[in-house]
Amino acid sequence: MVFPSVPVLALVLSLAEGGSVPGAAPKPALARPTAVKPPIGKRPTIPARRTVIKPVKKKPARPKVIELFHVNSKETLKLRFVDDRGRPVRDVQKRANRFFRCHHTGRTGRMNPRLMRLLFEIGRHWPGQRLEVVSGYRHPTVAKNPRSPHMKGLATDFRVVGVKNTDLRDYLRRAFPKTGVGYYPNSSFVHLDVRQGASAFWIDYSGPGETALYSQNASDDLRTGRADRWRRTTIDPSWADQDEPSALAADAAGQSFAEPDESALDREPATAPGEATQGAAAER
Repeated sequence: MVFPSVPVLALVLSLAEGGSVPGAAPKPALARPTAVKPPIGKRPTIPARRTVIKPVKKKPARPKVIELFHVNSKETLKLRFVDDRGRPVRDVQKRANRFFRCHHTGRTGRMNPRLMRLLFEIGRHWPGQRLEVVSGYRHPTVAKNPRSPHMKGLATDFRVVGVKNTDLRDYLRRAFPKTGVGYYPNSSFVHLDVRQGASAFWIDYSGPGETALYSQNASDDLRTGRADRWRRTTIDPSWADQDEPSALAADAAGQSFAEPDESALDREPATAPGEATQGAAAER
């Protein structure tokens, strides 16, 4: 075995320890990073992470009291079923009977409790919007339709302030089963009644004080948009002296219609004309 000489061994050890070869150019010293100290008494500021907070849309609280206004008697009813402590209100039925009394005769009838509940839910569906009642109970002496649900306290004609009757009509048909909904595009209210059988829907194109003019197919008229754009043709008054004025009027308008009533408030049909709904006449 041959061992290196002492000078060679010293050179190897020098290079291992980071030394340099004799006669070679020295290596430049590497600069070490120096930490920047913050001023005394101050801490370095770290930029805060921005947090975007999206506003939460709160749904309007459903009221415990709704307001009804009768356009004929000019009276107001605050309808509620429980007080602030959650206890049942005992005089609801009595006050409802008085408020919905026949505005022609002043007679009162017993209003159906389910109808009152539906009106309460309608008011809660549109918080803060007043329900305006056109007609509620109707005494038999002024109800031309002998099967009118108004005589039994089962029906009301009303509107909701700030809500289109078309929206009210669609909501009633969608939200409540076993009801009758009558839409009057040329009048100012929507009819609602409660019944035991299947729901019914009809459209009456007549205006206030006019003879009823019912749609042949209410569902088709809604689908095609005819329900809100069709207007009754003006009829020559001289035709009243001719035979069968109803047929002449229908012929001029291109429609057929019935004459179940003479009163503007008694225009709802004994059945739901053109609507294929079983049990439609159960409460008419």
